[in-house]
Amino acid sequence: MSYKIIWKGNSNTNKSTRRGHAPHMIVNHITEGSAKSTISWFTSSGNTVSSAHFLVTKSGEIYQFVKIEDNAWANGVSADNRKFATASIVKEKGVNPNWYSVSIEHEGIYRMTRGKLTDKQLKATIWLHRYIIDYVEKKWNIEIPIDRKHILGHYEIDPRRKPNCPGEKYPFDQVIQVLNNKETFTDIKGHWAEQYINQVALQGIMSGYPNGDFKPDEKVSRAELATVIARLLNKEV
Repeated sequence: MSYKIIWKGNSNTNKSTRRGHAPHMIVNHITEGSAKSTISWFTSSGNTVSSAHFLVTKSGEIYQFVKIEDNAWANGVSADNRKFATASIVKEKGVNPNWYSVSIEHEGIYRMTRGKLTDKQLKATIWLHRYIIDYVEKKWNIEIPIDRKHILGHYEIDPRRKPNCPGEKYPFDQVIQVLNNKETFTDIKGHWAEQYINQVALQGIMSGYPNGDFKPDEKVSRAELATVIARLLNKEV
């Protein structure tokens, strides 16, 4: 599935140059408000402190405020506070993280979602991560590795001020798994349920075996059934 990126940036949107740096990581955020309020803030003349490259709404729309070539004001942290970052890449680079990052805001409020995404939001952000990775490779000939060192949460850069951004339920592992094409199992090609198996895997409802098999025709144990039911009950309605 492909998505249309809707441009929303204007002359008020905060941005600057990358000071000769290129993107090496993607940083995920939670908006702590609605998509409408986020768009209003990032395009307001009264906002002189923050911005982001992208926003993914709960219904799966993707908005862009700052070109990837430019520096958005989303992940900056002072030199004094940089030492508190838990992300190893921040310690290695030793400069303003804005200069080498691409930022994605996700519509949500932490106390309500804890960073959990809707199904449409998850699919859209996975597509957007791939879009950013491909864009950076074409533009700078740099491949952003698909791992937790390079796909981060804001809390890993600024744990003191942003400990809940995007939240403990943000699906980092699921995003990385799908980007690495690990949602396609080795033994379902051509199976009548292939499409449905990939869908429940993408949504984190069912998983396969360590060797890459799904065993689509195997009987389900009571423990496995209980796990699936628990995951379904825990999904956002």
